[in-house]
Amino acid sequence: MGNNILKRLAALAVCILLFLPVLNARAENHAIIENLPVYVDGNLQAGVIKTLHYDYAFNRYVSLRDMGLAMNGSGKSFNVSYADETFDIKPGEAYNARGGEGGEFGSAGGAEDPYKTGGLKNSLLSRNGEMLKYSCFTGKNGSGIQDVFVSIADLAMILDCNMWFEADSLYIDSSAPFTVNMERLEAEGFYSEVASSIVGDATTGEVFSSFREDLPVAIASTTKLMSYLLVMEEISAGRLSLDEQVSIPPEAEALSKTSDGVIAMTAGETASVRELITGALLPSSNECVLTLAVRAAGSEAAFVEMMNQKAAELGLSDGCRFYNCHGLPVFTDTLAATKMQNTMSAADMFKLVSHILSIYPQITDITSQKSARLESFSREVKNTNPVLYDLKECVGLKTGTTYAAGACLVSAARVTDSAGAEHTVVAVEFGAEDSTIRCTLSEILLRYGMQRVRGDQTEIPSSAGSTELPRDAESLIRLVLR
Repeated sequence: MGNNILKRLAALAVCILLFLPVLNARAENHAIIENLPVYVDGNLQAGVIKTLHYDYAFNRYVSLRDMGLAMNGSGKSFNVSYADETFDIKPGEAYNARGGEGGEFGSAGGAEDPYKTGGLKNSLLSRNGEMLKYSCFTGKNGSGIQDVFVSIADLAMILDCNMWFEADSLYIDSSAPFTVNMERLEAEGFYSEVASSIVGDATTGEVFSSFREDLPVAIASTTKLMSYLLVMEEISAGRLSLDEQVSIPPEAEALSKTSDGVIAMTAGETASVRELITGALLPSSNECVLTLAVRAAGSEAAFVEMMNQKAAELGLSDGCRFYNCHGLPVFTDTLAATKMQNTMSAADMFKLVSHILSIYPQITDITSQKSARLESFSREVKNTNPVLYDLKECVGLKTGTTYAAGACLVSAARVTDSAGAEHTVVAVEFGAEDSTIRCTLSEILLRYGMQRVRGDQTEIPSSAGSTELPRDAESLIRLVLR
């Protein structure tokens, strides 16, 4: 028996050795590199765009410095500076070449092959000093100059510029703004990245686009929007006030000490309802919303009953079901414990959010903040919504993530129509693979909704006139810009 164990261990060691190159290649995140020819306003540029493929083919991230050189003199020229580990994009300025721009991977003026960088990082980009939240890679080019690789879709939105792929080349029209053609994106599998989604005008109730919008799925911390509604109803009824000091219950202290804790709490300490609401919505504090639930209903169980009753009153579907006030998984008390999670469809969430915005629009006063100070807890909290940093019209609303739910985001943006009336566009996205996809997809949905409200044109160039769909699940970036 001992020999069998040794043989199995030896076989396992061989498997690990065999797979190490694969694991290392994935750790690099961009074993596939590419030198892209680029056409700007119809003209082939002298250099190329060095491109990394993150994890999968066609999930392209391009050199910002190469793009700056290629677009120099166009209607979307921009310069790049680097300081304090942040790249600042300066639209409208001529690009100041530092060396290595436009060179191919592996060439004297390009970069080593394969190109080595760290992992995806946030907060590495700014636009005229305004911090953005796009994910990107950083490293040095062949001349030793610090460079950053940005998703092409994100860069197109940052520069408000139209880009697309054709015949293995990148095309840029600097005279056209970034525009979303949702009909084409849907045909090419845009929604394959998510479990359920919808975008529409919460002011009028009109839905612009949706995908499996009636499918109930796990919703994680976007649950807290329903909890917010019930707390606000308690305030409206005079049973609570924003300035009331609420005692932290023992269960909130216990939750704060787990891996799901966000803000450290001690039972018996107090915080205002206003602070607890802010803590629940911005950093997504589970203990803050639990404290509010216990105060509003006497216990979390009673509050959950109120949540389900309110769902029925609003006419939400039978697939809308709440087990707790925050959206964390709940195990059943059975021999083979089952992990239960709050569920809702994208259509249900759109209806819920539309109701909240019509009755308690002040929610966006909180969710539009990038940070807030909670004096009772002696700490500054950050908003978990990345779109708030990238789209100036964005006013919230709520993120959510669990293993089962994936990366979820309920986002909103304000826009004025041609008659001067203000509308709020709401995009609901449930079940993205990661937060990077969640952010890009949600921003695109909001931009599309804003186009619809404004009545903008939505036509963009096709790829060499082809109507053939992608042969595999190519990246969101290729689909968006195609």
